[in-house]
Amino acid sequence: MSTWTAARAVFAKDVTTELRSRYALSATAVFALASLAVVSYAVGPFGGRPELLAAFLWTVLLYAASAGLAQAFLREVERRTWLTLRLVASPGAILLGKGAVNLVLLLATEALVVPLFLALFGASFRSLPGFVAVLLLASVGLSAAITIVSALLAQARAHGALVSALAFPLVVPVLMAAVAGTRRALVEPGVAPPELKVLAAYAGVVIGMGIVLAEHVLDD
Repeated sequence: MSTWTAARAVFAKDVTTELRSRYALSATAVFALASLAVVSYAVGPFGGRPELLAAFLWTVLLYAASAGLAQAFLREVERRTWLTLRLVASPGAILLGKGAVNLVLLLATEALVVPLFLALFGASFRSLPGFVAVLLLASVGLSAAITIVSALLAQARAHGALVSALAFPLVVPVLMAAVAGTRRALVEPGVAPPELKVLAAYAGVVIGMGIVLAEHVLDD
């Protein structure tokens, strides 16, 4: 079985499981909505500044991603299917498949959170295509980074807390670029944010690193 075929099989399995339980999606969405409610209540009239809006949005998305996307490998350990998965698919295929699932979950959460965020703060984008491009590329990098950290800590007892703590240094570059690109899209009409290059490079490096080091990442 080729790597891409196995990755599609892992993706299909996890999507089917998630559609039945909706555990990761519910956890991510609930955490995002709770964080959004707290942020909107706390900032009050100071929330209208573009630089603050961009920072608030990506703070909410980061913690939502850390809460929900970290479940990808934990479910395999809890259901005792971890060893079976390792036997039927290569490490690279496992990371690609689960990373794709995490990306879909993050995009679904963003489809819910971003409109609510804009409505709560009364904001609008001067460059909507620029923001969409920033959102997509940042989501790819963020989901890839969290997937790798989640795989490294798959069998740790304090899995969720460790993923959130250890993923933060790895995702700082993508968060900085995403915040800057979002702020630019809020105030500059019709401009493709230059941060797109940084986000694309980050996503490519993290995905490539994950594929090359997959055997070590998933090593017990």
